[in-house]
Amino acid sequence: MQVPYNMPQHNLLQLLENKHIKALILDLDGVITQTARVHAQAWKRMFDDYLRKRGQQEGRQYEPLSIETDYRKYIDGIPRYDGVRNFLESRNILLPEGTPEDAPGKETVAGLGNLKNVYFQELVQKGGVEAYPDTVAWLKQQRRRGLRTAVISASKNCRAILAAAGLENLFEVRVDGIVSAKLGLKGKPAPDIFLEAARQLGVQTQEAAVFEDALAGVQAGRAGGFALVVGVDRTGDAAALKEQGADLVIQKFPTEEDTMTNQPQTQVQKREAAELPSVLDHLNELLDSKQPAVFLDYDGCLTPIVKQPEMAVLSPEMKEVLRQLAEVCPVAVVSGRDRQNVQNLVQLDNLYFAGSHGFDISGPDGKHSEPGGAAAALPALDAADAILKEKLQHVQGALVERKKYAIAVHFRNVAEEQVKEVEQAVDQVLAQCPQLKKGLGKKIYELKPNLDWHKGKAVLWLLEELHLNKPDILPIYIGDDITDEDAFASLQEHGIGILVGAHDEKTAARYKLEDVSEVQAFLQKLTAIIKQRRHE
Repeated sequence: MQVPYNMPQHNLLQLLENKHIKALILDLDGVITQTARVHAQAWKRMFDDYLRKRGQQEGRQYEPLSIETDYRKYIDGIPRYDGVRNFLESRNILLPEGTPEDAPGKETVAGLGNLKNVYFQELVQKGGVEAYPDTVAWLKQQRRRGLRTAVISASKNCRAILAAAGLENLFEVRVDGIVSAKLGLKGKPAPDIFLEAARQLGVQTQEAAVFEDALAGVQAGRAGGFALVVGVDRTGDAAALKEQGADLVIQKFPTEEDTMTNQPQTQVQKREAAELPSVLDHLNELLDSKQPAVFLDYDGCLTPIVKQPEMAVLSPEMKEVLRQLAEVCPVAVVSGRDRQNVQNLVQLDNLYFAGSHGFDISGPDGKHSEPGGAAAALPALDAADAILKEKLQHVQGALVERKKYAIAVHFRNVAEEQVKEVEQAVDQVLAQCPQLKKGLGKKIYELKPNLDWHKGKAVLWLLEELHLNKPDILPIYIGDDITDEDAFASLQEHGIGILVGAHDEKTAARYKLEDVSEVQAFLQKLTAIIKQRRHE
C-alpha cells in the first residue's frame, strides 16, 4: 500500500527500517545538487537560440522552451540526446541523429545536445555547484547507520559535479551517462540505471530505496520494482510525483532531530536580557566534562558596534585570544558580513568562517561550501541593490551595503524623522522581489534570500560537517543581535547561547555578557580551563 505524500517527513526513517532497506540510490540533479536549475537554463538558452534562427529561416515563429512545462515533460532526468529528440518532436521538428563527435551547434540531435553541454559547463564554472544541505546531512547520518549509497545521473558531467561540490566520498557507486553509454543502458523511464546501481552495490531491488525529483525517474524506480520510491519535491510537483508512482513525497530530507524523535520540537523559551545570568559566573559547571565548540558573531562581539562597517577592526589583543582558543577547540565566526570580508578582518587561518548569515562557509585546509542555495537569489539581489541605491540617494546618512548574498541598509546615521522613509523603500523593493525577505538588525534592515536558512542552521551544518554532533561536545554561540536569535534557538536544547549586551526583543540565549571586553575575558577563561584540563 502506498504512503500518502503529505505524511510527516520524519516517518521516512521508520519506512526504511520497516522495509529493511540496506541501500539508498539517489538521483543527482534536484535531489543532491542544485544543478537542475543550471541544466534547465542551459537547455533553454540552446533551444531558444536554435528555434529563433530556424524560425527566421522558415518565416515562422516557434514557441520557446518553457522550463515549467517543457523541461519537466520532455527533458528532465533523461539522457541528453533523448531530451533533444523529445523536445524537437514537440515542435514537429525532425533532425538527423548525427554522432557524439558532432561539433556543438551542428544541426543534428547530437550537435544540439553537445552545445547544451557546452552551455552547462560554462554556467557551472561561472556559478559553481551547490548541494542541498538537507540531503548531505541526512546521507551522512544514514551512512553512519550502515546504509550503502549510490548516485545515478543521466549526465556525463556527474563526476565533475560531485567533485566540484566535494561530495565524491558520499557514494560508493556512481552510474552516470558515461557508464550508461559504456554498458548500453537505456535512459529513464527505463529502470536500467537504477538496476545497475543496485547490482554494483550488491543488493536486491527489494533491499533498496530510490530517491528522485524527476517524473521519469519515479517511473523508472517503480518499473524496477524497488522496495521504496521516494519523490523529492523541490518545485511544487508533489501531486505529479505521486501520480507517477512515488510511495512517499518529501519536500526536504529530515533533520537529525526528526530522525531521533517523532515528538514535536520543544518550544523555544525566551526571556528578557536583564533576567539572564552572567556566564562568567557559571563557566566551570556548564562545561562539566565536555569539550566546547565556539561560534561567535563578529560585530558587537569581537569588536564594538561602530558607525561605519569598515571601522570595525579587530584589536590585536582579541585576535591573540581567538588564536589561542582555536588551538584548543573548534572556533567559527558566524557573521552577516561577506565571508571573505570577515575573514580578511580576522586574518587567522585556524578558524572557520560563515559569512552572509551562513550561506558561505570556509575553513582551514581550503574547506569551502555554500549551503542553503543562496546563489539562485543573486539576480534579485542585483536588481534590489540598484533600486535601493536610487531610492535612498537623497536620504542623508543612509548606506546601502551590497554583500554577496544580502543587502544591508544602514540607518544608524539617518535622522529619526527619515527612518520610516528608509523602511518604506525597503518594503517597496521586497514587494517587487519575492525571492528576497526582510531581516532586522541593530540599526539596519537586511534583504536576504527568501530561503529557510539562517545562522542557526549554519551552526548545525558546521557541527555535522566537523563531526561535532557528539554527547561530549558543548556548542557555545555568542551573539549580540536579533539575527543571532536563530542560533540561540537552534542550540537551546543541546548547547549554550550567550547574548552580548541587549537588543529590542526577548532572547533565546541562556546567559549574557555585558560587552566586548567581557567576551574577551570569557574566551580567555575558557582557553585557560581547557588547557588546565589537558594537563590534569
